[in-house]
Amino acid sequence: MAMTSAELIRWSSLHEKRARTGNAVVVALVAGAALAGWVWWRTREGGLSAGSHAWLAGALAAFAVAFMRVPFHLYWRADAALLAQLPIEGGPLLDAALWRCTRAAAATTAAVAIGAAPLAEVHAELLLRHLAVAGVLGLAAALFLPAVAIWAASLVAVSQGDRIAQLRVAAGIDRERRPTPSSEGAVAPPAPSTAALGAFPGFASTLVIVGVLLGTSWLTGGDPRVPAPIVLASIAGASVLAILATRASAATMMGRILRDVSALDRQRLAALEIHPPSGIERAIGRLIGDAALPYFKDARLMRRRYPMAYALGALVFLTLVIIGIAQPDDPDSWLTAALVGATAYGLAVGARLHRPPIEHAKLSSTLPITTMARRRAKVAWVIGWWLIFVLAPALFAALRQADPIAGLALAAGGTLLVIGAATLRK
Repeated sequence: MAMTSAELIRWSSLHEKRARTGNAVVVALVAGAALAGWVWWRTREGGLSAGSHAWLAGALAAFAVAFMRVPFHLYWRADAALLAQLPIEGGPLLDAALWRCTRAAAATTAAVAIGAAPLAEVHAELLLRHLAVAGVLGLAAALFLPAVAIWAASLVAVSQGDRIAQLRVAAGIDRERRPTPSSEGAVAPPAPSTAALGAFPGFASTLVIVGVLLGTSWLTGGDPRVPAPIVLASIAGASVLAILATRASAATMMGRILRDVSALDRQRLAALEIHPPSGIERAIGRLIGDAALPYFKDARLMRRRYPMAYALGALVFLTLVIIGIAQPDDPDSWLTAALVGATAYGLAVGARLHRPPIEHAKLSSTLPITTMARRRAKVAWVIGWWLIFVLAPALFAALRQADPIAGLALAAGGTLLVIGAATLRK
């Protein structure tokens, strides 16, 4: 008898409960309390506008992380290859993945809603507006972003399957599929890059965040150029329609998506995308001497395996540039949220440089490359990522403000923390 969606969700929840090292409810409560404390302090110091801006900056930072985590709930999972091999239909696999996304989105929404609690002392009606924004962002994290991520993964999975079939025919393995005369001279269209697994969700996240930013003044009783209720209703409606369309079309492909994305992770059954170093990477390589070779290896694998690092980096870059150009009335809240979020992600992505599939310690120790050179290569990658995506736009945003000292201090503190962690890691 085939496993149903409810049975798979119950089994997955039991497995995660046994293996879990932390409690999502506790994390949501702690994060919500921290945000509430910040909002209360900003409201007390600068009034409703300052408190609202602090809440919105914290909420967008929290949901940006939630948006970027969606592919890890869907197919970038340790058990993805195992699930793809089990006799489970695509529908239950998709439903279980969507359940994980919904649960994570609910936890983020709860934390953000707790963070808005201090605004109730100032204006109860405006509190409801903040909660409406939190709810719409939660819907996007639970429905819209999973739909976009699954669609991107289906493109990659189909392209990989077609490429493998072409290789089998060319090698004479699949003799039943003969090339037709009309297709012998045809050139196959380029397959979607695996970078799409991170690029499309990153672009969708940017659209949602920009849409929310258009109605910022509505949260404090103002009249934005674009009616905020229409924007929020559009995001919510698009989220529902997107997931319904995805559930109807992608359910049968979920097993193939898990299998092919897992193959890409393990570099099996897939054509490798190993591109030469970019111009910036070559410039960095010339500065680090004998660490250039392991640096090029790390840069290529990070670009292929963790495209989210570049998608989220681009999102932080655009956010900081927009802050510098727009010069908001309360820049400290936006700079704090952007830099704190970028610092946390910089520490996380720096840790991935030391783990498989980027680094295999036993294999690396057999190569004629010193441990110091490998460590210097990883520090160079972290510094390059931070300088390009965070520090340069942060300095621009800070210098554009009337009082740039706080922004410069935050940028310098985040830089020292990220680089120090990358340097001291064993």
